[in-house]
Parts: sequence; structure tokens; C-alpha cells
Amino acid sequence: MQVGTRCRRGITSTDLLVCLAILLLASSFTFAQLARARETSNRIKCASNLKQLGMAILLYSNENRGAYPRTRALLPVKAGEMPAPVWGTPYQGNDDLIPPNDPQFITNPFVPDNPKDDAQKAALPFRPQYNDVTAALFLLMRTQDITSQSFVCPTTGLEKFEFGGGKRNALQWTNWPGNDALRKHLSYSYQNPYPSSDAIGKGFKLNNSISAEFAVASDMNPGGEALLKLTPQSPARQQREGNSFNHDRDGQNILYGDGHVEFFNNPFAGVQRDNIFTFGDSGKESPDKGGDGIIGSPVGPNDSILLPTARDIGQVDEKGGFVGAIQLAKPTAQQADAVRQKIVGEYQQILPNGADATLTVTRDQLIASSGPITITFTYTIDGLSGSDMQLSLAAPQTQGESARLKLEDSGDLTITRSPFFEGNWKRKK
Repeated sequence: MQVGTRCRRGITSTDLLVCLAILLLASSFTFAQLARARETSNRIKCASNLKQLGMAILLYSNENRGAYPRTRALLPVKAGEMPAPVWGTPYQGNDDLIPPNDPQFITNPFVPDNPKDDAQKAALPFRPQYNDVTAALFLLMRTQDITSQSFVCPTTGLEKFEFGGGKRNALQWTNWPGNDALRKHLSYSYQNPYPSSDAIGKGFKLNNSISAEFAVASDMNPGGEALLKLTPQSPARQQREGNSFNHDRDGQNILYGDGHVEFFNNPFAGVQRDNIFTFGDSGKESPDKGGDGIIGSPVGPNDSILLPTARDIGQVDEKGGFVGAIQLAKPTAQQADAVRQKIVGEYQQILPNGADATLTVTRDQLIASSGPITITFTYTIDGLSGSDMQLSLAAPQTQGESARLKLEDSGDLTITRSPFFEGNWKRKK
């Protein structure tokens, strides 16, 4: 009898499957961790934007007897009345209202009904309607030397407002020009500064003496009836339905009355856990409801209602998915095929950890590799607008995924809103 002999066997198909499964799992973690690192960086930039807005609001209030920004207000005089908030005026539905390409032309959001001179007469058509929430926020760009880039969360893929090009600047506008511009250039919601009669009677104020816990601005209110069905005790899965779309519904950065910014993973983040995306009682005051409504005015001194909402300015499609700045249309088979021909190829990027990654795009697959790790998803093109497209991704043992892809003029690809392929990919061939 021999001592020390070993039983040897070959590598079986089961061993290979186990190894492949481990590699796939490791690749998922690797690319997901890189995506999370990007999102963490974006959240920090987003929080910095809101802090800049907070500082601009404080400076504005110091110059206006403590009052926070608001334009012309038509406040209620009867008990129970609630002024209807609006946004994007006077440009919404008035596409021809564009300021002249003349730096000497300056608008006035407070021009009187009876203009006294030619300058006031010229500015009158540009005056916002009563109770415009975004016109109030726009005052910061007119008076506090804050750039339009500060109103864009980097995760959303929106772009800063360029004021119509040419020699135009913020002083020639009184607001973002309508819902289309808000959809493209605004990532944040602002506390509605036009209170209801009930709120006035209870002592509502929006000035530099508000509570440190009062929510002043945040990532964009998502809108939707799900907000009204939530309570502070709702499980995390349901709370996601009430979170901003800006950060993939993980939560929202919120600017508070003392100027600090905090990230919350649910909308019950105001005074006494008030739902900041609805008006009416909620939180500790009414623990069994999420509020009385979404488009309205504050009804009490602690009632935050941040507007506008993503749904109302067109950042959300009919299926409840975030579309951001680009309105995508369902492509025909011919259009989808033409786009595939343009994006097929090999691409490369340097990952945040310094590793080199490659992306191969075929007619029906995205294949990303970094070192020994490779992940593969099949894709379909669900939405298309010029060089921008929405992709649906599928792979075994994964839930449905999606990605936004833009074909740059250089031939490179920019992929966003995907934990596996996000980044700028340089075309190799």
C-alpha cells in the first residue's frame, strides 16, 4: 500500500460554472463600487451647490430686511384660501418672449402695472405672474452673482442655463423660460414663499429668523401621488417612491434654515418630520398621512412645500422614469438600426481607481472589461433624441437595468445612470 498518494481529477464543468459565477459577482461589485464612488462625489458637488444657494439666500435676505426671495405675491385675504403657485412665467406658453440681444436691456420682475417710462414699458411683458416660485429663486442669479451652474445637480445630466446666447445675461431674464427650460436647467426645488391664509394666521414667515430645521430648498421634488400615501413609518422600499429622482431615488440633499445641507433617505425631513414635498400636516403632527396635497402653499409655520416638481416640468415620463433634459421618443426599427451602426465599436476609459477599462459595443451587447473581469449586457434602444438614447439592459441573474447614452461629435460615448457602464468612453476603433 502506497502512502501519500493523492486523488487527482480534472476540472469539471461545474468548477467552471462556479468560477464564472464568482467572476461575474466580483465584476458586479467592482463596477458597482466605482459607480457608487462617482455618485458619492456627485452628492458632494450637489450639496455644495445647495450651500451656495443658501449663502446667496442669506445675502439676499440681509439686503431685503431679512426676507427670503419672492417676486410679486397675490396673498389670500379670506380664511381658508390658498394662492395657486406657478413657475416659468411669463415665458410658459409664450415662446416668442425672448429678450433682445442687447446688454443694455434690463428687465424688472417688480415693474408696476402702470409703467412710468419707456424702460418700464419695455420690461412689462417680462414680469412674472403672481406667486411664481421659480421666479423667486431666479432672483438669486439677478442679484447675488451666483452662476446658473449652481442650479444643476451633476447626477442629473442637466445643463446650465446660457440665457439664450449672444450678449444676454441674467439681468435680461426674470425666470427660466417656461417648463422646457426648467426641465433642462433646474435640478432643485425651493420653498413656496406664498403662504395660505391659514399659514399667515398661524405666523408663517420665510426670512432669516426661521428654524434651523426648516427645509428651504432640496433636490427636485419628484411629485406623484405616492408622496401622499407615505408615512414616517413606511418601509424603505416605499419611501424610495417619495425621494427625488436626482440621486436614483436613494434620497435627497436638503438645505436648511441655518445654511447646513444634509442628505436624507426619505422626504420626512422637515420640522417635526414634516414631508417636505407636500403641503398640509404630516410627520409628527399627523403621523398617519403624507400630507394634504403636492401643488399648493404652506398651511402652517412649520409646513415645508418645495416646488416645482419633476413631474410637472416634464423631467419624468409616463412610466414614471426620469428622462431629465432630453425628451426621448420611441424609435422606429430603422432609426434604432441606424444608431446601432454608429455606436458599434471599441472604447476605452481610465477608471477612478486608475485601472484601464474597455467597452465593446456590438449590435446587441455592451461588454465592459477591466483586468480579468468582464460583464456583458444585451441592450435595446427604447428612446431616441438626436445623439441621445435610452437603453434597456438585460443579463442573467440581474434585475432590469437601464442606461442613458450620448454619442459625442468626436465619436466617443458618454454613459450615465448606469452602475456598470457609467463614464466617458474614448473610441479606439
